[in-house]
Amino acid sequence: MKKLLSLAMIPLITFSCIKKQEPKVIKETEQKKAVQFEYLSDYPTIKDSLKFITNLRQAFDLKIEESGVQRKGEKITIFKKVKINGSNQDFYFIEYDWKDGSMASYPWKYQVLLTTDGKLIKTLYAQRFEFLPVFPKKSPFLLATIVTAKGNGGHDLYKITGDSLENVYEGNFRTYDAHEDNKVYEPNELNLKIKDFNKDGFNDISFNGKIVLIQAQTPQGDWYDSETIDGKQVNYFIDHPFKKIPVEFIFLYDKKTGHFKAKEDYVKKYDLDN
Repeated sequence: MKKLLSLAMIPLITFSCIKKQEPKVIKETEQKKAVQFEYLSDYPTIKDSLKFITNLRQAFDLKIEESGVQRKGEKITIFKKVKINGSNQDFYFIEYDWKDGSMASYPWKYQVLLTTDGKLIKTLYAQRFEFLPVFPKKSPFLLATIVTAKGNGGHDLYKITGDSLENVYEGNFRTYDAHEDNKVYEPNELNLKIKDFNKDGFNDISFNGKIVLIQAQTPQGDWYDSETIDGKQVNYFIDHPFKKIPVEFIFLYDKKTGHFKAKEDYVKKYDLDN
């Protein structure tokens, strides 16, 4: 009986040994080692564009759609030191333009804001950017124009808060419109103006231009692109619009929050929902 028990335990012992020798499963986060961006020390020059772009994409996980057009046309359009409102520190600002992709990935650009030691502050996807000096003798805000491939868009206005970017513009409607559905803006990106509108000693901002009605609209809100006037058919389109409506969206600076807030309800005033 003892001999039979001993033989019966052999498979158990063998299985136990095999189990202990199984390789350790390494988590994906442990397998991936952080890639450091290595080219800040070369500032302001870019010695090798291909290596610079490759390292930038790897270090900050910049996803692109690779193609012949992309490989031939991609480039770094901006590599400079900047100051941004809310901080006295310097930052590196880099724009990578990869030229081409799907509509979903438009505008095929990345803007990367870094600390001087290479820490990522923010990745943006703006069609256009501008360092906007709203207040005299103060560092500028970072203005970003965010646009879809269809031509719908708006703006963000950033300052530094702590170790991140904070959007201080509280607009909730389009300030960019090139989408020729039933109306567009003229110009497509409304003009931005800096002025102390409420005379409180702090500058405010406004977006100005015109709403161009490509189609006409009934009192019930239905759109139409042709009608008969004095026995003649009149057609409405981008070069022969129904009407142009001047608009001005004023955003007043709030000293308590540091944000720019709409002076009035412009969605209701200009019927922007329709």
